[in-house]
Parts: sequence; C-alpha cells; structure tokens
Amino acid sequence: MSQPPIFIASVFFKVVAWALIVAVVVLVGIIIIFGHVTTLDLCGTLISAVIVAYIVHLWIYYSRGEEE
Repeated sequence: MSQPPIFIASVFFKVVAWALIVAVVVLVGIIIIFGHVTTLDLCGTLISAVIVAYIVHLWIYYSRGEEE
C-alpha cells in the first residue's frame, strides 16, 4: 500500500516563502497604522503563517491530482 505523502518539501517551501512575505507585509502595515505591535502578536502571526502554509501546500498538492 502506497500512502500519499503528508509533506511535500518542494511545494511547502514555495508556499511558506509567500506566506511569510505576506505576513511581514501585513505586520509592517499594522506597525505603520498603529505604531506598534506586541511580541506575542508578532510570534503568533509568524507561527500562524507557517501553519496556514502547510495547509495550503496540501491543498495545492492534492488539487494538482498528485502528479509530482
């Protein structure tokens, strides 16, 4: 029985790069608008971006029909 992979590094690293770029841009926007952001918000946003990137990488992989 061949199980499909639950982590595809090539897809994940591309998605996590974009997710972190978006997260940093949003954080910079928040800092510009409000003047500050707490360390907890910063860490939570970056951790959430990685979690969302993992979910999106699975979504992309399975929507392609497991071609790779």
